[in-house]
Amino acid sequence: MLSPEQMAHANNQAMNSIMSSIPADMSFLNEGIARMITPKEVRQEQDTKVLGALAKSADHANAYAREWRKGGRATQMGQMAKGGFLKDGTLAKAGPLDVGTNTNFSQISGGQSLGYVSLDTQLARGTIRPDSFSLYQALPKSAAFQIVDYWAYTDDIGGGPVGTNFSGFGNVTSGTLSTTAGKYNLMNVNLKLAVNGRALTTALAAQNNFVDIAAQENANAALSILEDFDWALFWGNPTLYPNQPQGIYNNLMMNASGNIYNFQSYASNESYTGLSNDQLLFNLIYDIAAQTTKWGKFGHITHAFMSQQVVASLQSLTTTLLNNIVNVNSFAINSAGSRNLQGMTVNGDIDGMHTRFGQIRFPVDIQIDARDIPVQAVVYSDGSNYATMTGPTPPTTVTATVSGLTTNSQFTSAYGGGTGTYVYAVASTNASMTESMLTYSNVATGVATGGAVNVAITPPGAGDATVFRVYRSGNGYNLTASQNAAAFRYIGSIAASGASAVTYADLNANIPGAETIFLLDMDENDKAIDFRFLLPLTKIELFAQNLYLPWAVAMIGAPRLRIPKFHSCIQGFVPDNPKFSPTSPNFNATW
Repeated sequence: MLSPEQMAHANNQAMNSIMSSIPADMSFLNEGIARMITPKEVRQEQDTKVLGALAKSADHANAYAREWRKGGRATQMGQMAKGGFLKDGTLAKAGPLDVGTNTNFSQISGGQSLGYVSLDTQLARGTIRPDSFSLYQALPKSAAFQIVDYWAYTDDIGGGPVGTNFSGFGNVTSGTLSTTAGKYNLMNVNLKLAVNGRALTTALAAQNNFVDIAAQENANAALSILEDFDWALFWGNPTLYPNQPQGIYNNLMMNASGNIYNFQSYASNESYTGLSNDQLLFNLIYDIAAQTTKWGKFGHITHAFMSQQVVASLQSLTTTLLNNIVNVNSFAINSAGSRNLQGMTVNGDIDGMHTRFGQIRFPVDIQIDARDIPVQAVVYSDGSNYATMTGPTPPTTVTATVSGLTTNSQFTSAYGGGTGTYVYAVASTNASMTESMLTYSNVATGVATGGAVNVAITPPGAGDATVFRVYRSGNGYNLTASQNAAAFRYIGSIAASGASAVTYADLNANIPGAETIFLLDMDENDKAIDFRFLLPLTKIELFAQNLYLPWAVAMIGAPRLRIPKFHSCIQGFVPDNPKFSPTSPNFNATW
């Protein structure tokens, strides 16, 4: 068994291996990944020395997470990593733009040979970046010692209801003392493994004249792992996909379902007539903040994580105020009698909201809706996408049948009204949530207010479907050929049942294109949510085979909602001007 010092040395070697492989033109990844991961825990007796070392190992990552909780945003990482644009916090100065002449090309040095083509060896990246993982960045990190990780929890101090501890003086000197105790529970979370394999030919790995492919692929693997974990923090569902960690939404469904608020139900209250959806969302966040602090809950909402579409929609709340500023100041008459026509910069950064219960920040996490659009619709620059025709194979058939009045239906007049018209699209997925091409349904017409649509799914003959992901069009979509995959949005999943058909009942509980907002208590004193890791982000070298150099990047961890009732989410929010409208056909929708 290795000593703690030996384990620390081994961990440093692993970290240095992955960090040293990051190319110079991606140096920002060094800072980002170094702050996102924490050193590998020492698998030793949980004595005071080891626990102290583990706690210290997370200090750096937790300091970085603390900065993100204070106000993380998509452009912040580089500045936090470098203390500004440069080390002294100043902008880089442009070199002199000196243009001269030279008629003797043999005297020109320091560049490539004169010719028809040249090559810039700095890779242009249009991919996800480390500072896209807002929630993962902001979570406190701590080390676990086993795959199944336990902690103690109490939500009852004992002593009876409020006001029952008063007693007469005479009862103190005689009689029996009534005793009680708090209530305790042992909670647990299962840590999950994420692994991304890479392989290059020895010839390709050896060349680095153009781009250091091995280093770039190493960075790609690390980003892929972190991308999966950040998405799973919100949506991980081990019931359907056992390899996934349990995300916030599914944890709330199991342990605090009353903390999941339906925006459409809130908006239907007659007292809110005349308010826009953006105004209603702002009010609902305030209401939930109040409900979370009430007696019996004792929480404190500090962050509302949302997609870029939601925060852009909320930004419209300031439009009137900003217009007033521009109209008053830009054309005001100054002391000299002339108009002030100078340009001005308007601060359009909606950072959050101040409430009686404290400040709530609005961090943006682009991963929240990353799987709302079918994989088939996500087409890359070379025309490819990751949807499969085998392993898994698409469903054989999908049939949509309109049903009459149904209990718990949420089809309102905007979505039904007797004229609701929809098409459904279903994809097969395997245990890793790899998604197939879509199979489309018939046109379902005449969906009524209070009605439902039953979507019957015949599994593929290959029997390689684990779960079916169901997508729905906006109202009015009636195409039966030349379907546009981007005109559909995710509404739910249903487990496959071998060779038997399964039926997904659409009650409009999940509206296609609607947004979900996650309201979290990230107060350090509450310790209500964190991220537990057993294996930090690590590069694992594998044996070369058939002229290929394979390796893997892996990580073992899971989010931990230590106090579920301190957190909430809002589902079903449709912005006032959505890019994808659930009440319109969206025939020409794009990714």
